Amino acid sequence: MVLNYIVPLVITLVLVALFVTLCTIFLKNASEEKKMLPIKIVFFVLVALEFFKIFYLISTTGKYEPSRYPIVFCSMIMFAYPLFCFKKTRYSEVAKSFSIIPAFIIFALFVAVQWQFNMSLIQGHSYLYHGAMLAVAIYLLTSKLYTFEFKKCFPLFAVLSGYILFSTVLSLFIGGDISYFGPNSSYLAIIYDNFGYVVGNCFVVILFFILCVAVYGIIALCQRKRNKNKIKEELQNA
Repeated sequence: MVLNYIVPLVITLVLVALFVTLCTIFLKNASEEKKMLPIKIVFFVLVALEFFKIFYLISTTGKYEPSRYPIVFCSMIMFAYPLFCFKKTRYSEVAKSFSIIPAFIIFALFVAVQWQFNMSLIQGHSYLYHGAMLAVAIYLLTSKLYTFEFKKCFPLFAVLSGYILFSTVLSLFIGGDISYFGPNSSYLAIIYDNFGYVVGNCFVVILFFILCVAVYGIIALCQRKRNKNKIKEELQNA
């Protein structure tokens, strides 16, 4: 338990903290373009890790399951980076949103199930992969490259629900599991067993909507309260 779970988790969190702290401090007064440099580096590292995973699994198992395709939920976050870190586009803000909240969710789900696996090369790969996405998510916030606005939760929800729909249709078409949302997914089995596969994924979409609205809503209320207190303090000191 200690060597297979606690030690790699602690190492991952330490590396995440170091990445975020060093990048935030040293690039504090840098331009937005320079602040994007660490994310560009992480993007290329993730691409290399993705290729490594593909060739490693094929060479060791002789097959490549749909649940490992580079279109699973985890990999989609990696594909969002180029939409904002190389050049600003009309999709940059929603891409940043997709790189933050889902990264926290995925890392939490990853940590929740890793205790049952023995440490191996592919497990070490997974810790590095998920830790890198978490580091980028936190860095986007600490570097102020992304600011929460309540209206941003709706495009994020649209992307998330669109991905679930895509995964549902493709999983049924190929008869396999794409990411967490395939019919044989063990992660969402409790929902599918109680509601059915299609209805279950509709229920997941509703949960994502509630999550998006709740997270962005709470942050918006906190920001509004902080701004009111700031204005109040300025008036008192005037």
